[in-house]
Amino acid sequence: MKREQIEGVAENLAGKAQSAVGRLVEDPALEAEGDGRQAAGQLTKTYGDALDTVSSFVKEKPVAALAITAAVTLIVSRLLRR
Repeated sequence: MKREQIEGVAENLAGKAQSAVGRLVEDPALEAEGDGRQAAGQLTKTYGDALDTVSSFVKEKPVAALAITAAVTLIVSRLLRR
């Protein structure tokens, strides 16, 4: 598991707890802040999942990863010349 995945899960759980406390004490601002932390945690976890997927692909198929990188570099360089 990547560091980002762990951080995302932790932030998501903290957001759920904060949101629950906000509902319990009837504080909409605290509840909204908790919802925001949940969203941020999910986004961080998704980013970690993407990193993990790319890392696995590069380890399994290094030649394909190199070819994809070269193609993307070529396309970006051509777009930036215009």
